[in-house]
Amino acid sequence: MQLPEFLNFEKNRMFFIVSGIGGSLFLILLLTIVLSRGSPLAKLLLNLQSDSASSVLPYPITIQNIMWIMLGVAIGDSVYRFRTAETERKSIELQLLPEKNNSILTSETLPEVMEKAYVHIRRQNLFLARLIHSAGMSFQTHANAQQSHEVMSSQVDLELHRLDLRYTLIRYIAWLLPTLGFIGTVVGISSALASIDVSTPPSTPAIVSTSGSEKNTGSEKSYSKNSTSKEVTNKLGLAFNTTILALIQSIVVVLLSQFLQKREEEIINEQSEYCLNNLIVRLYNPDR
Repeated sequence: MQLPEFLNFEKNRMFFIVSGIGGSLFLILLLTIVLSRGSPLAKLLLNLQSDSASSVLPYPITIQNIMWIMLGVAIGDSVYRFRTAETERKSIELQLLPEKNNSILTSETLPEVMEKAYVHIRRQNLFLARLIHSAGMSFQTHANAQQSHEVMSSQVDLELHRLDLRYTLIRYIAWLLPTLGFIGTVVGISSALASIDVSTPPSTPAIVSTSGSEKNTGSEKSYSKNSTSKEVTNKLGLAFNTTILALIQSIVVVLLSQFLQKREEEIINEQSEYCLNNLIVRLYNPDR
């Protein structure tokens, strides 16, 4: 039993989104294996610290990894949109309409063209096929080419509006990524401030230090101070690393969405022009 078209549409889209998430998880695993703990690149891309005390969240639950997963969702949806655009672009090559200069479409010859378009509506739900079928149905009902042209123009406007709505998820992720980066900045700064021990008074330099116990005590204080300083520095690094990574990822998502939406709008314009030149201007009512 064949599923309805809208069910197939959602199923295919979810497949690409899940594939994007899987790709991002594989990338996180690969970077975790390749990058050494505590290296600058590991801190920037994954917040993979050398010790757990410097991490705000237990690895692999980090803000950077969440950002990589969101980027995978956006890329998966973008790949789906690209494949859909390519399918729509190839619909013009199906020759659903007569393209000879002397071809005329009347109420007698139009049903054959509409039936051919309806087959592709059921198979792939192509916009060009729906455009041809709607305009042909209008002419069959009203026998008026001008009204068929108005129906075609209305359907093109509706399709452009639907196209804009299809990019809602990608645009949301383009907004979400810098927001996650800002959250990482706030969390990193607040965690670094919380790591500073303000209860310990500033130490004064010792004038005479002869006993071994005093030397050990000073060494322990120095080690504790250095450890705290390293922890604060690592957490402040999180504050800047998340912002840098979020801005770079946001640039990629916005670039993809702008390119793909422009491409799909151009294809819709090409389809409407094809329908206008090979259907609307060829409609003829011999009774008028």
